[in-house]
Amino acid sequence: MTGKIKIIIMMLGAVFACTAPFIHIFYPKQHAQFAVYEKQLEQKELSEEEYDLKVENLKASEKFIGFTNIRKFWYAIGKPIAMLYFSLLLVYIYPFIILDKQIRWIVGVSAFLFLFISLYFVTWTLWHRQDFPKELYYWAIGLVASVGTGISILINSYYIKRQKNLHAWLYFVIRDVKRKYISAEDKEQFIRDYNDQIEKLR
Repeated sequence: MTGKIKIIIMMLGAVFACTAPFIHIFYPKQHAQFAVYEKQLEQKELSEEEYDLKVENLKASEKFIGFTNIRKFWYAIGKPIAMLYFSLLLVYIYPFIILDKQIRWIVGVSAFLFLFISLYFVTWTLWHRQDFPKELYYWAIGLVASVGTGISILINSYYIKRQKNLHAWLYFVIRDVKRKYISAEDKEQFIRDYNDQIEKLR
């Protein structure tokens, strides 16, 4: 039962996360009542003072968690929600699907970096003051830049290491196998087969 509940929660989470960036399109850019007030003002049914008062009241009623309306709220939080879900999913599954320890470590750090960024923006969206202190911005920028740079260095070093391993393996196949493990009468055939394989790769 627990397994089924977990699967259902993951499926619902996936649906919500994938649709969250698009929820804002279901809300109008502007309340229809604004157009009504403008028309009433043009037709002299409202005075300037009445119009301003009604517009201000409508704007106040439209506010949602610090945003001018719910559409802007969903526009701001939609993409971070999607990123948060897939970051959590990556954190959950990467230890089981990546066997190489160094790649697993790189992916793990990247997943937690994405998780931090998504949580940062989700928190910012829900933050009642609508903005973080500048010091927090600087700390976040420094942390993300440092970790991102470290990940890039690790990826580059891993690539160089793999290239060296590949070169060492090719050197072994081309030189050592030919010298140590192939008889003299088979060397010509080995060279022909080797050259044929090289041609196929071009």
